[in-house]
Amino acid sequence: MVSDVGVVFPLDKSGKRGSLAVNQAIWADAVRGVDPDLAKRIDASKSWRKEYAAFIPEITALCASSREAAEAIAAAGLESARSRIVFERDGQVTSLDVAADLAPAFEFATETVQGKAVPASELVVPYLGKELRGDALRRKLADWVAHGIIEPSAASELNLVIDNPQWLRLPGQRIAVLGAGAQTSPLPALTSWGADVLAVDLPREQVWDRILKTAREGASTVHIPVRTDVKGSVAARAGANVIENVPELANWLRGYDDQPMVLGVYIYADGALHVQATLAADVIGTSLVANGQTVAMAYAGTPSDCFLVSPDAVEDSNARRRSRKWRALELPMRTISVGKLYAPAYEELLESSDGDSMGIIDAIVTQQGPNYSLAKRLQRWRAIESWRQGQQASFNVAPPTWTVSVTKNRVLAAGYYGARAAGLEVFAPETMSVLMTALLVHDLNVPPVDEHPELRLTRAGVHGGYWRVPFDIRSTLLYTGMVGIPRAYLPEVQFR
Repeated sequence: MVSDVGVVFPLDKSGKRGSLAVNQAIWADAVRGVDPDLAKRIDASKSWRKEYAAFIPEITALCASSREAAEAIAAAGLESARSRIVFERDGQVTSLDVAADLAPAFEFATETVQGKAVPASELVVPYLGKELRGDALRRKLADWVAHGIIEPSAASELNLVIDNPQWLRLPGQRIAVLGAGAQTSPLPALTSWGADVLAVDLPREQVWDRILKTAREGASTVHIPVRTDVKGSVAARAGANVIENVPELANWLRGYDDQPMVLGVYIYADGALHVQATLAADVIGTSLVANGQTVAMAYAGTPSDCFLVSPDAVEDSNARRRSRKWRALELPMRTISVGKLYAPAYEELLESSDGDSMGIIDAIVTQQGPNYSLAKRLQRWRAIESWRQGQQASFNVAPPTWTVSVTKNRVLAAGYYGARAAGLEVFAPETMSVLMTALLVHDLNVPPVDEHPELRLTRAGVHGGYWRVPFDIRSTLLYTGMVGIPRAYLPEVQFR
């Protein structure tokens, strides 16, 4: 699905707004300055929907060659996306670089909700019906590390947040949450901690009923954009379409320039709309910076992507494979399947010209499609570009999570239901949300480590085991899928 208003893919020669050709061109443009031959091969692809997933590991490996290469690819990819995709309104086509500066078609008013609760005094993580805090939470973090579910740095950073509960309120900062009503939105955590929040989501009354309930039951001040030309309750007047309302949202957010702002992007949409929404948020964020505001972009990455990870993760994965009791049976199966079953997660370490060593993990799920991969890569590119420019940004990889977008896809759901058999853990949305929001709090309070930007992306990954399991994720899909199929295809069976 492609929108025809706001941030849109351009019309092609046939008068249609196809996304595939533009998607392909953006990836090619991203690497052209670093590896022209790779760019030519991407340009020459005749079936991008089928071939995109084979190119992304090559592009990711290219980022490993040097810090400068990773930064150049990120900058070029963003520039290409913002030049090829446009803003259209009332028949007028405008460059994304100036879309946020267009005269607003209307001005949002603000509805402010003050929560009645007392701010939480400590980090509490809901998990399997329990509330983990203090030593119990520290033990669970250590257990996740031991089982390869989260990175050791993620546990260290979360322990630091446990030690500094005063950080939870984000004093001296204001956070704008795009996608405030999403299943994995940080809004419930932020409001329980007493943060100052700007909540944005689509103008859908049922969505805003939930957001308003969360705000009223929390301990925060929550500011909401509302239309003055719409009658009815606050929920009926609240909200904005990020894709369509770029000038209006940018104008509204400029009114909150008295404190540093965090612009958290938690929007999910199917297909091309995901790319459009991600770019709309990007345009708004960069326009605020150009306006002189201090803005930190914040994202939660997906584990179903291709990443560069630490040598420690590679060695841990290899050690787990060598120690498996069933290895003698798995090796023949790998031979019979010509390497398609039980393949090692990593082949060899990559070395950068800066002296960095890293492994490459390819966990792309092709069912999610090329636009999903591009949208998530645009978020990574913006984080890297922000760091290059000396700006604050937060990017941490989130775990596989039981969201509606996953469970409505039976193939993905089957894999998730069988994930534990492969050493993975799928998280409940409320657990994932608190963990990722706590990592954001850490990033806003602790200076980042100076390292290769791609390793900075994965330093504190809460990946659910993707990076440390013994085998390539896709080489175990037959097994995990068979384990999970009964639950995925029997509606009466619910996840526990």
